[in-house]
Amino acid sequence: MAKELVLFTIYSFVHLLVIVTTPRESYIYLPSKIIPILILIISLFRHVSLLSKRGKWVGVGLVFSLFGDAFLALPGGKYFVPGLGSFLIAQLLYSYAFSIRSEWKPILFLPFLIFGASFFYFLAPKLGPLLIPVLVYVSAICLMGWRAASRNSNTKPFVLGLLGAVIFIASDSIIAYSMFLNPEMDREIASLSIMITYYLAQALIYLATKTEEILT
Repeated sequence: MAKELVLFTIYSFVHLLVIVTTPRESYIYLPSKIIPILILIISLFRHVSLLSKRGKWVGVGLVFSLFGDAFLALPGGKYFVPGLGSFLIAQLLYSYAFSIRSEWKPILFLPFLIFGASFFYFLAPKLGPLLIPVLVYVSAICLMGWRAASRNSNTKPFVLGLLGAVIFIASDSIIAYSMFLNPEMDREIASLSIMITYYLAQALIYLATKTEEILT
């Protein structure tokens, strides 16, 4: 497990360096962004026949996350909706994976509902034609957070998965904030904040999956 995390960390820092030194139009921007996630995918599917059901769905979620990364890295901002759609599918896949052998615990949905509804309330006037897609996505990330919170709270995978889900929500919130609520925000600071939290979230979800001893 340590080797892939070392590689993941190195290549994550490479992309952060690319953000501050290279224009988005550079040929190196897209590959440097997706390589860290590709490392997690390869590591998780190295023994695909031995993966549990939860592990396989997390792996597929990582694949759709990679598609989302690629769409959002393309210059011009023309592929925001396909990128949003890819991450929407990833969030739903993570939600399903977290739900396997988990209780429903509907009371735990309340804090995510309050956050999602409050954040969307401020976003809505700025969204225009993206109102419905963003509403669906906000609902999906709140669902993912709730499902992560509803797992067995006595285990290390629960803690890692919940932290990953909450930090993922924070990363997506920074995207929405910088795009719609504060478009004057420094692009470099926004991109660094988004990618640091995003990579950390994906690593924690990956670790939650591997720590659960899915390879049995």
